[in-house]
Amino acid sequence: MRGIAVVPFAVDGIEPEAHDLAQWLAGETAWELCGPGIEARLVIDPVALSPEALGDAAAQLGVEAALGATFALAAERLTLHLLLAEARGNVRAQWDELAPLGIGPHLGRRIARRVLHALGEDAAAPPESIEREAPGAVVLRLARAVRRLDVDDLLALATEFPALSAAPRVLLHAAQRAIGEEKMPALFSALERLAQARPHDAEVLLALGDYRALHLDESSARQLYLRARDAAGSDRRVVALACLRLAAVAESAARTDEAIQHLRAAIRLADDARAHARLGRLLLAKDPAEGILALTRATVLAPGDAALHLALARALREHGSDPVRAVAAASRAARLAEADPSLADEVRAELELLLS
Repeated sequence: MRGIAVVPFAVDGIEPEAHDLAQWLAGETAWELCGPGIEARLVIDPVALSPEALGDAAAQLGVEAALGATFALAAERLTLHLLLAEARGNVRAQWDELAPLGIGPHLGRRIARRVLHALGEDAAAPPESIEREAPGAVVLRLARAVRRLDVDDLLALATEFPALSAAPRVLLHAAQRAIGEEKMPALFSALERLAQARPHDAEVLLALGDYRALHLDESSARQLYLRARDAAGSDRRVVALACLRLAAVAESAARTDEAIQHLRAAIRLADDARAHARLGRLLLAKDPAEGILALTRATVLAPGDAALHLALARALREHGSDPVRAVAAASRAARLAEADPSLADEVRAELELLLS
């Protein structure tokens, strides 16, 4: 899993509207970066826009890179200078975005695409937005509603301007963050109303499916995930996410063959280490050689993940295919797990079994 931090966009000026827009745009960018194999973290505390400061932030958070920007709003035009730096402080990309205010709802996706291309994750990049420019007053209203998390106004915007996908995205993001918190029931209700207003919105269906799954209504969750998969069309990222959710539902119901089918479909769309690992674990009981192959692919995609190397070592030992390779995988896991005491104990136990 590759990690990216998005730090608060620094605002040039004191206008509240500019601050609302900058905060919303940083959140939109982080949301658009998330997908199979990619985890984005939205940082709350400000960070200076320099390679060194962004690199330090990335290192402290344990992610690969951090993205920051300066933001200005003047005469209904947006100006951003963006900087993407690696954890070591090296500049990975820097560029400017100049756009009319009405393009604001699309900029998060545009920036996310640029970041993912800079990181070599072209397949994970969301598709280009084809939405029309929105009225500037609507964009400002949306930014205010985001700051206040005004659920009623966000739902009204989603209904009044059905082509404006930003309003439902904000609700989806809020619903995801509210899981397990006090606001969760209110946002569950909002998702239900949003799904009625936008019955063919794949991301809304996915989010509502997640809430139904949390409420142990797995049958409804499965139907929503199927609808989301079919509604996503050519959006490979959303189709892959729907397939991963369907695999989880099938696995929890002990429908292993169905889970394997969904995981294979997800992997064809997004070559994700965690999906390969899940597939490998399910395949071990049916076809150990193929299961080990899937786990091996997971370690290739995530060479720094100690847990994946441990899983591969354990599979190689249990199925007796290659003891020398099993020791090598466990040794690699031991080196990677030095900073994680709980995992280090597991790795040590695995090495003892291999060497006994």
